[in-house]
Amino acid sequence: MGNPTSWPFERDDPSVAHQKPTVLLDSNIWRYVFDSRAAGPLIRYARNGRYTILLAPAVLYEALRLEDGPVRDALVHLMTNPAFHRLMPEAYSESMEVLREINRTRPDWLRERPDLLFFKRLLNDWRKSTGGFWVRCRKNPEREAGYLRATEEEMIEQSRAQAIKARKEMIEGNWKRNVAMDKTLVTFPSSLPGWRGDKVEAWRVDALTILTHALGRSGNPYRDWIAPFLELDDGLLHSAAWVEFWLYMADGQALARQWIRWATSFAQRFRTVTTGTPGDSQLSTYFLEADLIISADKALISVLDEIRPFAPCRLCRGILVPAGPVGVSAVFSYLSSTA
Repeated sequence: MGNPTSWPFERDDPSVAHQKPTVLLDSNIWRYVFDSRAAGPLIRYARNGRYTILLAPAVLYEALRLEDGPVRDALVHLMTNPAFHRLMPEAYSESMEVLREINRTRPDWLRERPDLLFFKRLLNDWRKSTGGFWVRCRKNPEREAGYLRATEEEMIEQSRAQAIKARKEMIEGNWKRNVAMDKTLVTFPSSLPGWRGDKVEAWRVDALTILTHALGRSGNPYRDWIAPFLELDDGLLHSAAWVEFWLYMADGQALARQWIRWATSFAQRFRTVTTGTPGDSQLSTYFLEADLIISADKALISVLDEIRPFAPCRLCRGILVPAGPVGVSAVFSYLSSTA
């Protein structure tokens, strides 16, 4: 195997380095800006203000899902303005965490000759400023919206159904309030190769289950990012070693995004499930990307505040603003403040 330090996932990601503090705007804020015809001021704040305004792919996807074509196209055109800093998709960031931890604990799993050609082509598609994903969305949002519908419609419905099922289980189990997340331990209903029969942290079981399923599906974004470096079709995903890695070897701080995704989903079990619940879970992995997140969604900010005391890493500060034009004014007030 080659020198581990030569792998691309071991290098610092230049997309996360900023000279100014960063702010992530939730999808509802972008819509209020559009409805208030305040796109121009927001772009000026992005270019000359004290904050770097981040755009998460998850937020752009929300705009692409809109059924109102003219509104969708206008929102996508605003979001893809180069004044805003474009983040990598959460599947990329999570996958790089997983690969770094595998490199630390099980470097023997890494391919001797990784498929760097495919990896770099995929990476460049997201990072290009003159082409790639962002430009395709800007030039033809209708086509990209069609691609998105075709690839994720079933997945979104499954995510919503899972959230409803989880909340139902909590109610039937007579849960009255959330428990401390660092004390949330679970077991498996039956023996599993690699599991020692003890209680383990719930996030580990969640990550094991989700990643095993995702990495076994052709075309899944997690598989696209990880498969160039890891042989996934030789039995690894169903081995005792794979289970042992997730339950005992992986470090929670190193896999902070896995913990955050689990904690967000866990906190949501005690709240009413809405159409935005799966999107909030997707957006949550960006909590450690920004210094500040601004939203008109009370549930999102509440979940952020709830998981923060137990998180294995620093999380951004959440700001809740009113809906509509009043909320837009509040956002601009924060963007222009010096506090």
